[in-house]
Amino acid sequence: MVFKTFLVLLLAIFARSEYFLGTCLIIRPIVLGTLTGLIMGDMQTGIIMGATLELAFIGAVSIGAYIPPDTVSGTILGVAFAIQAGAGPEAALTLGIPIATIMLAVNTIVGTPISLAYAHSCDRRAEKADYKGLGRDMVLSGYVSCIPQFIIIPAAFYFGSDAVTRMLGNIPPFIQTGMEIAGGLIPALGFAMLAQMIMNKKVAPYFFLGYFLIQYLGIGTTGVAIFAGILVAIMLVAGETKKQAAQVSGEAGGGFDEF
Repeated sequence: MVFKTFLVLLLAIFARSEYFLGTCLIIRPIVLGTLTGLIMGDMQTGIIMGATLELAFIGAVSIGAYIPPDTVSGTILGVAFAIQAGAGPEAALTLGIPIATIMLAVNTIVGTPISLAYAHSCDRRAEKADYKGLGRDMVLSGYVSCIPQFIIIPAAFYFGSDAVTRMLGNIPPFIQTGMEIAGGLIPALGFAMLAQMIMNKKVAPYFFLGYFLIQYLGIGTTGVAIFAGILVAIMLVAGETKKQAAQVSGEAGGGFDEF
């Protein structure tokens, strides 16, 4: 059990090397489920469970201000607990989604402050022109925010699903409420920062047009994206037509343009 716990820890660290290795999608459930199944001695079941979780987390991609659930902890622990219990993919899904959601809150509340505190170390090394130390800190900065995961994932695996369920059930209501509020505020803050960078007189009308289409007409995000694509195509065609008309007008003037 201790050896498997160590392998689970290594798998979590490997998964968190996603961006260090060039966004190679090792963080996806289909990959982590397979590797977790290999650790648990049932690779085939791990592939099936990973594919099931992949369908559930297929939209769990960080775009703009959206912060998705933690697929790493949800997949590793969900698949490991389900295989350990001899259950099917449904059990992995049932266990994985709540774990991923709780870990998202933990990452936001604990991991983000750790990452911000560590950034000051990078600043100090940059001020001292310590290039080697700065390079080392830049690599480690991708892992320090994941320290809570590197503790919780192997500990939860070692103590089992029953202990995790009891722990989740014993979280005081005010802490759960606080995590829910923080989980809602952080994406809103991120979106506000993103909007502050890109918002201008040209972008603002289209931003509010998309918002009111969703809010008052009930059109989904996909529908708004389709309308946006059509609008862009119309604007491009209109721009090309206007450009061609201007060229033709210029050519028709001939020698009289000099007057």
